[in-house]
Amino acid sequence: MEDIQDKYFIAIADYVKNFIDEEGIDVADLAAAANVDRKQVYRLIKKENMPRLSTLLKISLAAGIEPSKLFSIEFDFKIYMKENNILKASSRKKAGQR
Repeated sequence: MEDIQDKYFIAIADYVKNFIDEEGIDVADLAAAANVDRKQVYRLIKKENMPRLSTLLKISLAAGIEPSKLFSIEFDFKIYMKENNILKASSRKKAGQR
């Protein structure tokens, strides 16, 4: 399995791992509470695979991580956008239209 290369996903994986380490949460217990295979949790915290959003939400909620906190981790999105060639889409509306 290929390791996660995306810096944002690495930051999320690090956040989850640090949180469960600080709280002393057992990975097997976390997986059981989230109703996911423990391999999914291990792959996340070892940065081997980023689970689907629904699985990530289950893991974070079972760990006691508020989803809004998970997605508002300290991260420079401007640099991320530049490095990944992501442009901001502009509105097709003309001035004065609603």
